[in-house]
Amino acid sequence: MAVNLGLEPGQILQLLPKFVGIDRRLMLKAQLGQITVLDDYAHHPTEIRASLAAIRQRYQPKRIWCIFQPHQYSRTRFLLDDFAESFKLADVTIVPEIYFVRDSLSAKKTVNSQILVEKMRANGTEAVFIDGFSRICDYLKDNTTAGDLVVTMGAGDIWKVADEYIRWIRANS
Repeated sequence: MAVNLGLEPGQILQLLPKFVGIDRRLMLKAQLGQITVLDDYAHHPTEIRASLAAIRQRYQPKRIWCIFQPHQYSRTRFLLDDFAESFKLADVTIVPEIYFVRDSLSAKKTVNSQILVEKMRANGTEAVFIDGFSRICDYLKDNTTAGDLVVTMGAGDIWKVADEYIRWIRANS
């Protein structure tokens, strides 16, 4: 793309090491107390699998804690089986309630995060439903240890969990 925009290959090679990535795509939020915190926009099963594989390869953490906020009830229902399979590379997946956007109230009645978590567990994934971002942070505080990596994942406002968790680590280190 840079060549198509008119940059010379030499310029690209000079600038590339300064590229830190795209906002909310495997974005490194913090490395504190031997815990790495990332945020990722992945909200489709294919993206989730790719992101978790990249995280495992790049960081080689002791454990990956994936906090996934499903985006839309209709998408969750249509892709339920694919979602249930997509978290195999996470050691623990925490799922809050589905981010409500553009869905009808009838769609909201057809699926919920607990159903997704049950499907994930049936597929051999360690998963837990925790409603409320503060409760998720409390769970992370009680269960993460040095060498772990926490990634918030989804198209909604799940990034707030990463920010709250980072504030807690900084205040308690």
